[in-house]
Amino acid sequence: MVPKHVGIESSILDGNLYISHILSCLMNNFTKLRRDGFKQIYHLSPLRPKIKKLYLEGLSSREVGKRLGISHVRVLALLKKENIDRRSITKIIPNQNYKQLTPERAYILGVMCGDGCVFSGFARKKNWQFKLYIVQLSVKDKDFIDEYMRCFYKVYGITPSLHRRERSKENAKWSSIWVAKVSRKEVYKDLSSYKFSCRGWTVPEEIAGSSNEKIISAFLRGFYDSEGSALKSIRSFYIGVYSTNYSGLIAIQNLMKKLQIDTSKIYIDKRPKRKVFYFTIGRKKALGIFLNKIGFSIKRKQNRVKEYLNG
Repeated sequence: MVPKHVGIESSILDGNLYISHILSCLMNNFTKLRRDGFKQIYHLSPLRPKIKKLYLEGLSSREVGKRLGISHVRVLALLKKENIDRRSITKIIPNQNYKQLTPERAYILGVMCGDGCVFSGFARKKNWQFKLYIVQLSVKDKDFIDEYMRCFYKVYGITPSLHRRERSKENAKWSSIWVAKVSRKEVYKDLSSYKFSCRGWTVPEEIAGSSNEKIISAFLRGFYDSEGSALKSIRSFYIGVYSTNYSGLIAIQNLMKKLQIDTSKIYIDKRPKRKVFYFTIGRKKALGIFLNKIGFSIKRKQNRVKEYLNG
């Protein structure tokens, strides 16, 4: 038999649930006076406090949507209604002293005057279009890319992604290359503030105006790793650097003078389709100073100079 008081308790319980439901509805509703004097009742989504809590705990707006099974657009709309500013998706640079001029930063700037590349563009993922900010270096020597990545981490606290691009059968004349890439807006903004392009690059002002031999040497090593060649002929040996940028080469020569390295005058190589300028280091004394103060990070070039100087 069921006790008589059971029915009374269940009715009280049902009444409490009903009251809590009414209170919940009242809490999730608000009224707004319209222009015509009518009080409009608006229903608040019960997900708003959950969305707010998860987002403030550190989840991204997309992760919140996945967790609650709602669209990203709805999450953003509800965050806006809660007056919560959306967090910036730009990742900060771990090393905030990256603008300090060190030999490692000077080396990166030298590389960017040569083989380095800074560019931006758009990409698409499903229905989402976003902008890319890329800093990239593509070279065939592993020791070159290793030194670049070491300096990059030292300066920015970021390790570039690295992959090997093998030579294809269709392009047999091209070498296999190593590609180091960083996709960070703040790094892009830093390096794109300089003038780096094939024909129009300029030596950064802080390098051109520096009297610190370590800074100048590191910059020139980065530039010579990119653009320098150690060439041996039947009767001579020299280190040459080639560029379509005449004014840029003059600035490089001025830095060489600060290190007391004698160079040739600037010549014009008319063989290519476009005009290319170059100068060389040919005297043994100058080659010895270059090797001691600048040198190559690329061992095959460095060893070639050493072998010549050793007879």
